[in-house]
Amino acid sequence: MPVGCFSTIINLLSGQLRYNHNMTRWQHIFLAVKLLPHLLFRREVRAMLWQMRQFCGALPTILHPPLSQALAQLEQEEAHFPASIGEERMRDLADLAALLAIRSPLGLCLRRSLTRYHFLRGMGVPVQVHFGARLVGDKADRDVTGHAWLVRNGRPYYEAEENWRDFTVILRWPHAGDTPVAAEPQSH
Repeated sequence: MPVGCFSTIINLLSGQLRYNHNMTRWQHIFLAVKLLPHLLFRREVRAMLWQMRQFCGALPTILHPPLSQALAQLEQEEAHFPASIGEERMRDLADLAALLAIRSPLGLCLRRSLTRYHFLRGMGVPVQVHFGARLVGDKADRDVTGHAWLVRNGRPYYEAEENWRDFTVILRWPHAGDTPVAAEPQSH
């Protein structure tokens, strides 16, 4: 196992990494422990985590153009990833890679959603990424916050309801026919 991979898991277990309020430290520890045997004994799983970490590191550059152009570029890359890793493990690896990208200027939900999206679509899993916004606070000059999550067959894909329910979807990618279309406002 590469030393960097092992040390980041140790750091995760010892609580030295920052974490998002949507996912508790215990969930992070469980994720690392769940993946540890696969990372220790399966070279292809280690290689996939390394590739995902590279992808997460490149996301700020990938997202430099307008969002729809960046997403179209991701679609054109025609990535293919081994189905032997399995959908659940691929999703967990994407979550871990996003979590470990602690120096990224991007939020955890964006890193996680785009990493999941790229690698799951590369396995043939038909997911869609949703980008939403909501107002925060009760003052006239409220702040706006955003969130990104995946949807499969019209339902949020392994995303807790409290994380997406109050957000108005402003963009879905891809829309029917792999064409990006701004979403119609949804009420939750």
